[in-house]
Amino acid sequence: MGRVDELADSSGLVHDQDALRGRLAADGYLFFRGLLPAEQVRATGSAVLEKLRAGGWISGRDTPSARPRAVGSRDALADPAFRAAITGAAFNRVPYFPALRQLVRGILGPQAFSYPVKVLRVVYPERPGNRTLGRYVHYDYGVSGVQDMLTSWIPLMDIPVQLGGLAVRPGGHLARLKPPRVLGAAEPGWATTGYRTGDAIIFHCLTPHAALPNAGSSLRVSGDFRWQRPDQPTPAELVLGPAAIQRELFSWMFRRERWWEPVPAGLALYPRQQLIAAPPRPSRFFAVHPSWRHWQPPPGAVH
Repeated sequence: MGRVDELADSSGLVHDQDALRGRLAADGYLFFRGLLPAEQVRATGSAVLEKLRAGGWISGRDTPSARPRAVGSRDALADPAFRAAITGAAFNRVPYFPALRQLVRGILGPQAFSYPVKVLRVVYPERPGNRTLGRYVHYDYGVSGVQDMLTSWIPLMDIPVQLGGLAVRPGGHLARLKPPRVLGAAEPGWATTGYRTGDAIIFHCLTPHAALPNAGSSLRVSGDFRWQRPDQPTPAELVLGPAAIQRELFSWMFRRERWWEPVPAGLALYPRQQLIAAPPRPSRFFAVHPSWRHWQPPPGAVH
């Protein structure tokens, strides 16, 4: 792993809610080796890649297209093949896997829910001038503006260290707020692992994290699925979608699927920009560093 530490595996604590909350409070993240059914996650990754292959992102030999289609998920949304992958049932089912949903609810509470808006990460091998936005050290509080929101990052394929993957700074959620920056190759105190299909990492919205460079020869495919309690203000765009329809995003597509469940009724929806403009409230898990009183959203996209 070079200068990067190995993630601590919390699999042995999966049924101990107090221990999980304690480790989350201390480290800012929880990593689980083999939490999810590997065959189902692998099938999800294959379904995503099939949509991308049909759109020319990769060849029949799984070789990435010579010209990267996007350097970030927002850019990728303009591509029909990417939209087909991110709106497909296979990808949207991931946060409904019982092992993941039960685990998060054990930490946040029995009514915790995942946002209907999910993020598909498709990362090309890195070339000079094509650094992906996720390479910036950032905080996911800027995604929702909801204190104690948790992000679950799920690899949809085996992601050895050569392909990069996600790195977190253990204990960084207790430290001083810092502006976004590209993670330096020699910066100490970070942790990652060689991810396998079925693994999952969950981290707090104040935990600094960054994607590592894809130094391999294939696409890196993963997903972000975020969670909060229903008794907190909720970003409307992450429930209703960017078009701000008057019902839960994807509810009309998946409501008849056995795995689907709606978000809790009665959510207090607010514009996302309003929520992320305010400093985080006190956390249920740890004392927030006083520097967060001076929080301001990043001036540009960082993930």
